[in-house]
Amino acid sequence: MLCATRLLIRVLPSTLVLCAVMPLAVAAQAFEGSVTMRVNLGARASAQAGAAATQQLEYQVRGGKVRVNLGGPMGGMAMLAVPQERKLYMLMAAQQTYMELPMAEAASAASSIPEPDVKVTRTGKKETVAGLSCEHVLVAQGKAPPTDMCITTELGRYVDPGQVMRAGAVPAWQKQIGDGFPLKVTQPDGTVMMEAIAVEKKRLSNDLFSVPSNYNKMAVPARRPPG
Repeated sequence: MLCATRLLIRVLPSTLVLCAVMPLAVAAQAFEGSVTMRVNLGARASAQAGAAATQQLEYQVRGGKVRVNLGGPMGGMAMLAVPQERKLYMLMAAQQTYMELPMAEAASAASSIPEPDVKVTRTGKKETVAGLSCEHVLVAQGKAPPTDMCITTELGRYVDPGQVMRAGAVPAWQKQIGDGFPLKVTQPDGTVMMEAIAVEKKRLSNDLFSVPSNYNKMAVPARRPPG
């Protein structure tokens, strides 16, 4: 069970490309349904997690709440974000257990991080990804080469489960570009880190966005001290 929780902690943040590339929305979503994504964990992250370098996940959204389903060697797992309550859960179906991440500590740490110097450039270049039109936007932080994000306006704003503790905060690039949902994220070296491969607009059950009553709560594994 401990191995499964460590795998989820390692894999999901990398899987979601949680490096200020994706925004957090607490407003009502114009889109309800699911987006299937293919993500590239990178050789190092996949080796540490004991998972394939490329994985597929399902992003589900309803009323601002988000569920990200991820399969793996330890069985089905999911991350559940409830921005309205500033709650973030990790669910492990095989063990019928869940963890509630400590938001207070994370929120304090996030608020102390200065806003990065970000430059956003609209290219005007468009592409069709998963049946939706998106525009390529270059996002550069500091002197680093820009990341290419193909952003659609047809799905509302992307909710990043990893930034629920920063509810209300809008990333620097998002302030410049407005609402948008990245359908494809490409690194400067040409590596596609994330790409949507299917989009399905449909009604989703409320049960998907709450912890099942038969799941047992377990403690979050303590982090090892530096060194």
